Amino acid sequence: MSGAPDAEDVRSAVPIPDLTPIDAALHAGAAELRAAVKQFRPADLGRDLSRRPIAEGRAILDAIDDRRGAAMLRAAHPVVAAQLLGELEAPRTCHLLQFIPTDQEVAILGALPPARRAEIERAYTPDEKATIDRLLAYPESAVGRIMTPKIWRCDRAGRTVGDALDLLRTDAAEIEVAVNCYICDGNKLVGVAPLRELACADRAALLDQIMTRDPIAVREDTTRADAADIINTHDFLSLPVIDQHGDLVGAVRVDDLLGAALDAAGTGILNQGAVSGKLAGRAPYFLTSLTRTVRSRLTWLILLFVAETATGTVLRYFEDELAKVVALSFFVPLLIGTGGNAGSQTVSTIIRALAVGDVRVRDLLRVVRREVSAGVLLGVLLGVIAFFRALLWGVDHDLALCVAVTILAVCTWANAVGATIPLVAQRLGIDPTVVSAPLITTLVDASGLFIYFTVAHLMIAQLH
Repeated sequence: MSGAPDAEDVRSAVPIPDLTPIDAALHAGAAELRAAVKQFRPADLGRDLSRRPIAEGRAILDAIDDRRGAAMLRAAHPVVAAQLLGELEAPRTCHLLQFIPTDQEVAILGALPPARRAEIERAYTPDEKATIDRLLAYPESAVGRIMTPKIWRCDRAGRTVGDALDLLRTDAAEIEVAVNCYICDGNKLVGVAPLRELACADRAALLDQIMTRDPIAVREDTTRADAADIINTHDFLSLPVIDQHGDLVGAVRVDDLLGAALDAAGTGILNQGAVSGKLAGRAPYFLTSLTRTVRSRLTWLILLFVAETATGTVLRYFEDELAKVVALSFFVPLLIGTGGNAGSQTVSTIIRALAVGDVRVRDLLRVVRREVSAGVLLGVLLGVIAFFRALLWGVDHDLALCVAVTILAVCTWANAVGATIPLVAQRLGIDPTVVSAPLITTLVDASGLFIYFTVAHLMIAQLH
């Protein structure tokens, strides 16, 4: 078809582009690097900075113009952006930050050393500095930390749709959230009107006739998770933020909450792997010091190391049974692995259900009943397989049946424990991802062995 672009002209963001030309240009010289960075989107360059040494990141930042450089820093991890800006002269740093939205600017400044941040803030006006300091004062988990005060707001009294749209045109350079117009009486939020509705409405219509009254808003100390849940439930594109007096102070966008949700998910994954997620997730992998890496893993490894000695204690307690029927030991890895896998699956399912609101703490008994039923069914199916597999290994029917019954008991027990731990942790105010997966593995290992040898003692004639 004439006029259609060639396939090569359409540049997809997925998969991530091959940045090999950047690697080559870094060794070729400044002119080659300036030409190379123009071939790629700033966001792709920014995401790639986490795996590069700071010296290479600085060279790329020196080779790019400020507007594209700011877009690159927006896509980079805040710690990476802070390290790069920490080595620049203050005037260029301030100029780059002018192109970066307030919430991301706060994240970058928060990652800078205090002395360097103070040096940069000296170039700010008193009002700008007060805004930054206020946002930095919020806890990292609070929605106030990622909101922007630069919103589209309009007084209600006698204002029309045309007035609101004219205000947006006049202040476009200062407004960072324009998907909704927030309508106020003084500082109090009384209504909201989406840009789409205002753009299609009669310019002479009063805002009172267009706006949605009593809009949903969150306080500045609301957790990001709660704000994300509201946005997801009501399909909002932005959410107004009020202070403790009920005054409108800003808004948070859905993309900022998405970033926060992805960070939280990453922390949860680390926690489930018995890593201190909040500690390990503060900086990208290659920029995390070896000391911090060890600290993030050591505590849980020590606790699990000590707890796993319970497995050895059980084995020593039943050493006479093992001596009488040596074949019992053949199935220890199978039973421990099956119990741990079943428990981990249950834990992951319940944590996910808690996160999306499908399950509440008060549903504990319902959840346990459901998971015990699932454990029984899984145990029966796996037990049948284990019975015939054991016979293929040449053991007698008594031991094969013992293994099958143990599989049934262990799966049921693992599911019950796996359903209980996350809900109890939530009830106690502990992040379920921190304790659930490591704890379920340790508990099921020791208790599974105890169940195995107890069943063997009851079912195998030589052990009576």
